[in-house]
Amino acid sequence: MNTPLKLLCILLLLFVSLSVLSARTKRPWSDEGWFANAPFTLITKGYLGTTALETANYAWLKGINRYTYWTVPLHLIVQAGAYKVFGFSLFTMRSISLFFGLVALVSWFVIVRKLSGSNEAGLLTVLFLAVDYNFVMASSFGRMDMMCAALGSAGLACYLALRQRNFPLSLFLSHCLIVASGLTHHFGILWLIASVFLVLYLDKNRLKLSYLGLVAIPYLVGALGWGLYILQSPGLFLSQFTGNAASDNRLAALTSPFRTVLREITERYFVAFGLGPHSVGHSGLIKLKAVILLVYVVAIIGFISTRELRKDRNARALLILTGIFFVVMSLWDGQKLTWYLIHIIPLFTALVALVLNNLRQRGPAMRVVFGLVVLGIAVFQIGAVLMRARSNSYRDSYLPAVAFLKSHMQPDSLIMGSAELGFGLNSFDQVIDDSRLGFASGKKPTFIVVEEVYTTEFEGLKTKYPQIYQFIGNRLSKEYELAYDQEFYQIYKQRVTDNTAK
Repeated sequence: MNTPLKLLCILLLLFVSLSVLSARTKRPWSDEGWFANAPFTLITKGYLGTTALETANYAWLKGINRYTYWTVPLHLIVQAGAYKVFGFSLFTMRSISLFFGLVALVSWFVIVRKLSGSNEAGLLTVLFLAVDYNFVMASSFGRMDMMCAALGSAGLACYLALRQRNFPLSLFLSHCLIVASGLTHHFGILWLIASVFLVLYLDKNRLKLSYLGLVAIPYLVGALGWGLYILQSPGLFLSQFTGNAASDNRLAALTSPFRTVLREITERYFVAFGLGPHSVGHSGLIKLKAVILLVYVVAIIGFISTRELRKDRNARALLILTGIFFVVMSLWDGQKLTWYLIHIIPLFTALVALVLNNLRQRGPAMRVVFGLVVLGIAVFQIGAVLMRARSNSYRDSYLPAVAFLKSHMQPDSLIMGSAELGFGLNSFDQVIDDSRLGFASGKKPTFIVVEEVYTTEFEGLKTKYPQIYQFIGNRLSKEYELAYDQEFYQIYKQRVTDNTAK
């Protein structure tokens, strides 16, 4: 085994260690419950239904308890397969993201090595990604974002690795992976755009009309597979898919492009890097995450300012792709969710790696600076991951709350709370996720579990829908009593009256 491959394996082991630690200590999130629910239903009942979500609040969710159409299906199908083989659990779900994190790391080693011609730059990129706080968090989070980004990255790597030996095959295999990325999450559009750009940028003179038919095959197969599922209930598909696309101002960015670029910075980057009001664990220490954002900015400036890098046409493709991703992400996503940064962070780290690798070649003194900067970035990022893991909200907050429910619930009990509870209860059958606490459905559960997602929703309803907010307040204070209050979770139990006693 040659030295670069040995170093790559070591870095992959480091990444796995950090991701497993994070996956084992981070409490589950509502999204993880939502997206695990349908695969769980598939393996236990034979249909892809999201049963825990209350549909009475939103008309577009109609039928989701039988058909899950609000998202593209590949991640759900992969989950179902994993649960069949390894059993249903939060860690099984998160292991899918961890696996695709490994795929992404290997892909970016190939991408950077091929575009820069440097094993060292490729290994540096993998190092910075392997310890990156946001990358590790995405690799230990049960959403589909890492899978989508990894498949897209693998598509680019496949094209770059094979283009000289077998150009048609490189296009075909690359687009097979791009299609898989798009069937995992709508942000697969980023990787399609990246793929088209790279081919036009590097090989436009080699293109032939016949290649278009070859590339079309995976898109036709993907459309056929998804289409067969859609045809089971086209009306529900149209309602759910368009409803989800229009919810929470997802497409609002398209109507105000200049404002959305500012929001991209203030609502996505500032929040992700500790400078926003809703940053996770917002405090003086959390604000230090902004150091990494500063590193990215300095790397972009350094790349543009360095003549050797600026004049290197292949390496310059990474800078152009960074700009393309920033613009497309700004316009494509009005929600400005921080976990979508997983798509652009590999490009930032690649630019950091290229700038530092160039610095390393400028003599002994610069090699010392290079070593200190690399060490500083790695220690800083690893420290952030370890600090997050040290809090162990899974052990200290989530498990005690679930244990309380298990010890007090009956077989016919209904629990109203975030779908994440399904992991601890090992089933979603007794869970209904309704942050409006039965206002529209009229359901009156045995227990109501309130955590930060519900608390945030309550605050939003206070001004937007005061009548619902008042209903929630009355329900919790008059119909229920606080039975458990620890860390993130408050559990309310239905008050015993003469009627309920009967």
